[in-house]
Amino acid sequence: MHRAYLFLFFLIFLSYPVFSQETVQEPVPTEILFKKSQQYNFTISPNGKYFAEILDVNGKSDIIIIDIDNYSLLHRIPISDQQIDALYWLTNRRLLLETGGAIFAMDIDGSNSMMIVDSSAEILNYSLKNAYLNIRYNSLISLMPEKEHQILIETYDYKAYASIQEVNVFTGKKYVLYHGKKFKVNKWFLDRNREPRIAMRYKKQGVEFLKFNPETEKFSPFKIFINGKAYALDIDEDSFLDKELTFEGFGDHPDVIFLTSNIESDKRKLISYNIEKEEVEETVLEDVNCDVIDVTGEGLSFVYDNKNQKLAGVKYEGFTPQYKWFSNSFKKYYLKLSKQYPTFFNEFIDSDARSERIVVYQRSDTNSGNIGVYNTKDNSYSVMFHFNEELNEYSLSKTKSITLQTRDDYKLPCYLNLPVNYDPNKKYPFVVIPHGGPWARDYWGMEEFSQYFSSRGYITLRVNFRGSTGFGNSHMEAGLNSMDKIMIDDLEDATNEVIKNYNVDSEQVFIFGHSYGGYAVYMSLLKNPGLFVSGVAISAPTDIESWLKKQRKDNNSMNYKFWIKALGSKKSDYLESISPINYASFINRPMLILHGKKDEVIPVEQAKNMAKKLRKADKNVSVEILETQGHSISDSNIMGYVLEKSNSFFKNTK
Repeated sequence: MHRAYLFLFFLIFLSYPVFSQETVQEPVPTEILFKKSQQYNFTISPNGKYFAEILDVNGKSDIIIIDIDNYSLLHRIPISDQQIDALYWLTNRRLLLETGGAIFAMDIDGSNSMMIVDSSAEILNYSLKNAYLNIRYNSLISLMPEKEHQILIETYDYKAYASIQEVNVFTGKKYVLYHGKKFKVNKWFLDRNREPRIAMRYKKQGVEFLKFNPETEKFSPFKIFINGKAYALDIDEDSFLDKELTFEGFGDHPDVIFLTSNIESDKRKLISYNIEKEEVEETVLEDVNCDVIDVTGEGLSFVYDNKNQKLAGVKYEGFTPQYKWFSNSFKKYYLKLSKQYPTFFNEFIDSDARSERIVVYQRSDTNSGNIGVYNTKDNSYSVMFHFNEELNEYSLSKTKSITLQTRDDYKLPCYLNLPVNYDPNKKYPFVVIPHGGPWARDYWGMEEFSQYFSSRGYITLRVNFRGSTGFGNSHMEAGLNSMDKIMIDDLEDATNEVIKNYNVDSEQVFIFGHSYGGYAVYMSLLKNPGLFVSGVAISAPTDIESWLKKQRKDNNSMNYKFWIKALGSKKSDYLESISPINYASFINRPMLILHGKKDEVIPVEQAKNMAKKLRKADKNVSVEILETQGHSISDSNIMGYVLEKSNSFFKNTK
């Protein structure tokens, strides 16, 4: 797409701040469904007059500045061939940006640009052999209102040691406050007064957390005391899945931190903890059905009231996204906006210094979403741009959050999509889409695989089978040592529940999965040939024993030990028993196998060897190697090809 065209697009788009009313009821083209947004890093100036974002086009980054009051494009600043990592407002008229490890400052029209911090060491090593010693990566920690010419940055050297420095934004003069190499620290965590209180160090296998006293510059073991028992925040291969505490950040008081915890609770909750008094202050947020944060660290974010310098609220992903508000003002803003736009979840992502104008990410299960600015004074909302205007012209399927019962009366959290014009008197084909991981989860929202198939007349189901994260410790731990059993049984039971309660054509029940989801395809066809007609497995492991051997051979010790713990055993006979490749002759349903040739997570040989065994057993199998792709399919056009091929495969095997 040409830059001149994009410039015209912004001028035209800003003239029409409306939502699409007419929608097309036909299959969504894959090139539209999987179209990637080119905009990111949305922020508002301290005075609330200007909105800024980064536009990335073919690896070239531009900064877009919009005059909010006049609803017009004010400036478009071409930057460089390097991607911009982050963008900040230094003042109302001047920006800071991080790119390639360096930090630059410039006016909002692009003038007076200067490099404040270089991505090279202060003292250079001129040997080509040792050129890597010069590499530095700098990231902004905070502006410093009490020192208006200074900013606080974290600088990483070639050994990943992190130093904290003050930098003069006019002269570039740096003052090292805490030297990473001296303290052997890889990450600092600062309190609300911008003092380092917690440090993180990499260990051979994982990370450790230490308490730091900035006055004495001494470290001490960082222990959390709950009901008389001491707990550590350290993470290693043995504790990743069953870690009881996770550090989330500092609170309003400099001695108070936020932790997520499942100590004495099945569901992970958010608590506040005083690190000096060494005691829990309160439970800040909990949900009886879900963890407030995924064990992998996804789903939780904080909203701050810039005017009062306090925490305003916390967003988390439950069955659907939720907020808990601590600021009555922000709660009122949220409720007003939600009443005005009831089909959207309104996520607050930035605000001006007076908290009068709020940058909002509006998203839903049937719309690609938009970024806009909410004016709290007059309750108006101005859309800055839509993520995928073309997609919003199509009728999409609403995502139902449901629970489905298993054979042992357990309730599984699931997401169901029906065709847009679902007719209860008509039979529909049905696709089950198990997620990857398997220690991950599915979320509510506009999920592309579900929308692709539902727009083509399928019912689709995503199942948070036992072993999935995000729904409590017992839910996750039930899947340990059972990814070939309870996870597959849960998929079967959930599928049968949908067939029983919705108009499913039992001769058109399919299964489609990527990574572990692809593994689940193999095992489901093996264990439930009377349920599923055919399956598509993408980037899936088939020989668990050989895959684990490769992890060990590649010295990927943490990953290897994590999987041994998750699987429950490293004995050869057990690993063979859970590997689909050893049951190829028993798979009697048609299969389509797709795999990226450049897959570094699950080597392509896993697909090739499985296909070879299936063909030797005279099974109905089609195989396609994606020559340019890795484990995840990054190219939206190739993803479209994969889905079209899968849809055609399903239609021809019913």
